[in-house]
Amino acid sequence: MKTYKLKVNDKEYKVDIESVSDSKADVFCNDKRYEVLFEEVSVKTKTPVISRKAAIPLQDTPKTNRNPKNVSINTITAPIPGLITEIAVSTGDSVKGGQIVAKMEAMKMENNILASADGKIESISVKVGDSVLEGDVLMEMGDA
Repeated sequence: MKTYKLKVNDKEYKVDIESVSDSKADVFCNDKRYEVLFEEVSVKTKTPVISRKAAIPLQDTPKTNRNPKNVSINTITAPIPGLITEIAVSTGDSVKGGQIVAKMEAMKMENNILASADGKIESISVKVGDSVLEGDVLMEMGDA
């Protein structure tokens, strides 16, 4: 039970609250027992409305590379974004399919970049320390 002192129109009241429920309270005021009924008050709450623009599907666009050369069958590209840590071949070198031509660090792991087929390195578009994005041209190969 809680006791409160209330002042209404300069008159003091001692109020003891015995129990409270959702619809009523039992109180003693100046040593008289009262049952106080609560009126139901409806509180209107605003429900947020989410409005979105209609989704428009993306059109297929070709990947763009930093290297303006056209990507060909004999092009070696970066499989994922990373940092070039080693170039294992030079322009003019002959390579076999599956041979390591470069190494790159991506997601704190070293990844080997392999030649996709037998051929001759025609050009190298990157150097050690370059950051590359997925699909960037690293090297171009010609027929052996």
